[in-house]
Formats: sequence, structure tokens, C-alpha cells
Amino acid sequence: MDQEDHALIVANAQRFGVTNLVPVLGRAPEAWRNLPEPDAIFLGGTGRELGALVEAAYERLRTGGRLVANVGSIENLADVHGTLERRESDVKVWMINVARGTYQLERVRFDALNPSFLLAVVKSG
Repeated sequence: MDQEDHALIVANAQRFGVTNLVPVLGRAPEAWRNLPEPDAIFLGGTGRELGALVEAAYERLRTGGRLVANVGSIENLADVHGTLERRESDVKVWMINVARGTYQLERVRFDALNPSFLLAVVKSG
């Protein structure tokens, strides 16, 4: 994450009274090296290295922990799904569609936004 994203996370945590959050400034996976093994990981992105990042995150995850990834392209969906499926047999996948209401001729119609894909897995061992 960059400095601007880090500052936004800190500000939002303060705004909503979140006290159990420690945002780490740095680039994954190097920024994870000195952190304890997590119980849950949420990843998102559009980069070409997302499959490798998911692999590194899965390795760090504690047994019984959950990994969730949000991707926006079919290519990243296939990459992340394949990466997780090589590790676990039960990979959950969702496609989320949202539409924004707009007014046209005094009527509300909906403009579809690009879909987003969620993948989730629980580390079995």
C-alpha cells in the first residue's frame, strides 16, 4: 500500500473507533515478513502478480484461517481460482453485479457497473 492509502486507513479507523487495526505501510509480500501468521486475509487488486500474491498469502495463513480475494477481471479470476484450487478443493466463487440508478425521462433506469469477483477458501492444513 502507498502512503496515501495508509493515511486513509488510519483516518477511517479513527473515524469509526476501530482500535484493533494495525495498518502496515509497505509492499506485499515483503511488508508481511515480520508479522505473525494471520487468521484471515483479504486481498484485492488488478495487478498481473495477483496469483503469486495469493500464493504467498496462503502460505502465511494459519490452518483454519480464511483467505478472501476480490478481483475485477476474468483473467485474474482464472489465475486466483487456479492458485487456490491447487491448494484446497473447496474454493468458493461469487460474481457480484451492481447497477446505479439514473433518471431518464422522469423514470429511474439502471446502468450496470462492471462486475466484481470474490473468491474464498479456508486453509485445511
